[in-house]
This record gives sequence, C-alpha cells and structure tokens, in this order.
Amino acid sequence: MSRFLPGKRLGLLLIIMAALLTVAYAFRLEAIAWHLWGTQQVKHDTLGLKNYTVEHEAIEIPGVGSDLSDLSYNHETHTLFTVSNQQPLIVELSLTGEVLRTIHVKGIKDMEGIAHIGGNRFALLNEAKHSLVIADLHAGVDELDVSGSPSLTLAMYAHDNKGFEGIVWDKERQRLLVAKERSPKRVIAIHGFVDALPGRPVDIHIEKLQETASCGLRDLSAVTYDASTGHVLLLSDDSRMVAEYDAEGKMLDTLALWRGFQGLSRSVPQAEGLAIGPDKRIYVISEPNLFYVFKPGSAGRKSTI
Repeated sequence: MSRFLPGKRLGLLLIIMAALLTVAYAFRLEAIAWHLWGTQQVKHDTLGLKNYTVEHEAIEIPGVGSDLSDLSYNHETHTLFTVSNQQPLIVELSLTGEVLRTIHVKGIKDMEGIAHIGGNRFALLNEAKHSLVIADLHAGVDELDVSGSPSLTLAMYAHDNKGFEGIVWDKERQRLLVAKERSPKRVIAIHGFVDALPGRPVDIHIEKLQETASCGLRDLSAVTYDASTGHVLLLSDDSRMVAEYDAEGKMLDTLALWRGFQGLSRSVPQAEGLAIGPDKRIYVISEPNLFYVFKPGSAGRKSTI
C-alpha cells in the first residue's frame, strides 16, 4: 500500500479542515454550540431565554414595503414602532403585529433604527450618514419632517459600510445604545445628546460597552435593554440568535431563531429588529416583514447553575 508523502498529508489535512469549517459556518454550528452548552455554567439572574416559546410566528405585515428594520417598544402606548428605509416610513404596530399607523418621513433617506425616548420623542438612526436624529412624533400624524431636527454624526465609523443597525433608549442611565453590525462589532452608549438644549453648550460622552465582546454572535442586527435586570439583549441575523449580556459583557443566555427551537416551525429568515415588553415578551421583526412574539416560560426569570 502506498503511503502519502508528508506534504500530501498536510495538504489533505488542510482540505479536510477547510471543508469542516465551511460546513460549520453554513450550518451555524458555533452558534448552536453556544445555545446548547455555552451558557450552562453561568451563575447569574437571567430572563431564562431558553425557556421562551414562540407565541406568534411569521405574521405578515402588509402594505409597508419589504425592508422593515429595528423595533422599539413604547411603554406609554404599549405599541411597537419600526422603520422602512425604502419609502421612508415609520410604522406603528400592535403587540400582535397589526399595522396601526404609517408615517411618511421627510429629511432622511436611510433609516435603520428607531427608539422611543418618552412622550412624543423618538431617536432615529440614519445609517447612510452615520447619524442620530431626535424627532417629535405626535399622536395621529401621518407625515413627519425631520430636516431641521437635532442630529449627531457618529464619525468614528464613517469610513466603512457596515454601519449602525439598531438603537434603544436606556431610561435608567439616560443613554442611547447603538449597535454596529460588524467590522468591528460594537455597542456604544451615548450620553448627553437626548437632553441637550438648543443654544446651550453640549456635553456628549460616548463609550464602548463591554457587551460588544458578543461571543458567539457573527454580527449585530439590533439591540434592546431590559430595565429589570439591567441586561442588554443583542440580536444577530447571521447567527439567528438573541443573546443576553450582563454589565460585564458576559453572555448569560440565548434564544435560538432556528426551526425546531423555541417552538418555531421554520427558521426566522432575516431578523432585523428586537424589543422587549414589560411582561418580558420578546418581539422580533425580520425581512421581508415577518413578525414574531416569544413569551417567557412558566418559570419566568431564573438563575442558571
């Protein structure tokens, strides 16, 4: 029997390794490993994401284009807000995915995110200009012009096209959290912009959160914040997973968006928006405009051992 020469053995080994890595990437095996085993030994109070089950699956949202992005829970109206950058539109949804209102927006061309701050105030994320816009959206209006609204350009990542993909308001710490998709993956906290007064000196502080380690996530599609735990939840479209992080950046738990997990009959195709309500239900929106609701298990919050 002929033997392989050392060089041929090494070449064959490299081919096998490359094939295995290709298979692992295609089937998201590293994300599945994180979901099944990666958070088993974490000793923290968590939301218990692994116990969540889908309550409303793949509800179609008609008449608002095909590229809805981001999701924000309004704790005053108990409705959800999302954006479409093609039109551009702000869309108000019920908690079961019905369209309640569409608002045509002028003065912005590439909306990728929306965050409810309080009352009629919202923050909009303009991916093309790497900027944030503060807008007043009053009840009942169906048109909004933000041309002269306060804005802030985040120039530190303006050189790349892997821009900001999600935004949320952290009321407790009075800061905006913004997720950058990749290269590098980042969650940044912005203090001082929302409460800046016209004509007065502005003191803005920007910091990178420890949550940006984002172990096990290939990209960041959206971010939301749970006030009761102080934890950040990150959504990854590429990993098809929601991950919960503590303030030290440690991954605590995960919710899988693959067929056969969390009661899903089909995988969530392209998750783009994430929000959590006061009853801990988790809301996800995906392209092309599918709406999902995940409810917590009967045990609610739990501590993993």
